[in-house]
Amino acid sequence: MGYYVRALPQKKSEPKWKVQYVSFKKKDTKGSTAKFPKKEWDISKDRWTALGFYKYMSVEEAKVRARQLNSQLDLKRQEERIIEIEKKNEKFQKRFDSYLPEEFVAEFEKRFIRKRDSEVDKGKRRTSRAMHIWKAAQKMIVSINVEPSDWYYSIYDIYDYFHSKKYSIRYIQSIIKIANLWGFYFCKKTGRPFLQIPTPKGYERMRLIDAYYSKEQYCRKPSEPLEPDNLYTAKGQIKNEQFNWLYLTVWFGLRPQEVDNLKKKELWKIEEFNGKKVLWLFQTKIVALPYEDRWKPIPIIFEEQEFALRIVKGQNFRRPLVKTVRRYFGGGIDLYGGRKGFTDLMLAKGQELENISVWMGHSTLERTWRSYKQRRKYHLRY
Repeated sequence: MGYYVRALPQKKSEPKWKVQYVSFKKKDTKGSTAKFPKKEWDISKDRWTALGFYKYMSVEEAKVRARQLNSQLDLKRQEERIIEIEKKNEKFQKRFDSYLPEEFVAEFEKRFIRKRDSEVDKGKRRTSRAMHIWKAAQKMIVSINVEPSDWYYSIYDIYDYFHSKKYSIRYIQSIIKIANLWGFYFCKKTGRPFLQIPTPKGYERMRLIDAYYSKEQYCRKPSEPLEPDNLYTAKGQIKNEQFNWLYLTVWFGLRPQEVDNLKKKELWKIEEFNGKKVLWLFQTKIVALPYEDRWKPIPIIFEEQEFALRIVKGQNFRRPLVKTVRRYFGGGIDLYGGRKGFTDLMLAKGQELENISVWMGHSTLERTWRSYKQRRKYHLRY
């Protein structure tokens, strides 16, 4: 949007150019069917002098003057945007201070959000995920415009807020968790009663999930399973060490980090039990259990697992890029594809779900069934 000089070489009289104002605003281009709609106005010669144009200018000189005017317009629009943003921030800060008093926020963050001094690396405090979620919770608290003591009576307003934002259900649960912590802290400080915001369930949960998957921009979805037949089709096309890495996820049901940990000898070991080999793997992801309970067993039952064990001993495997996996196996599969298909692979081979859950390192059978069993796949035994 701005001033433009159009050359008119066929014109007989001077000047052989004209000044136009071009706008791309929707209100000016309403009804246009062009791919990039715009509207142009010719500037009357009566206004040329006020704008700094003179008829004895050459086309090049006129274009230089047009660029100068456009630069001034850009500066003016930028200044207007800055003033508008400052007004919005000032208005937001007033609402922020009423629901999140500065002295309470500082103490709350010190007690519950920021990392302890013992967790600081090289004298610099790391930005934690909790701080990121806390910022999102602050926006929610200010937006709903309700006192923490009344949150329980306004849960549908809160759910509607999340619906408008199209957050994932896990992100919503994280925000609610930290918002409830703030609500309890704030109400204790002010001597008010507090009831927690309940986690969305049933219809409300499905409504929020549908909103998340309906948004236009990319949203992360759980990986589709990578099955052995699919893996074998890429053999010879994908690099051998990358194929081996994926092979370990398919036949051992390992997390990506667990496969990488097989490069460290102190994190895995092999034992024999009743004539069968058992691969023991230390789960670095789990931190809430004693050291000895963080080892999970994977019995070597099938020939394919024997081959996988030889891969581990030979150390000939390397993690592929996600885009490499998607190039050969489709956009719905990522590095968790082998682990996602492990449960049904073992069920198809006659193994019990209770044992599979242990091999995957899950604390409950419900976790294996809910997150890793394919709903549309069944296994018949005759």
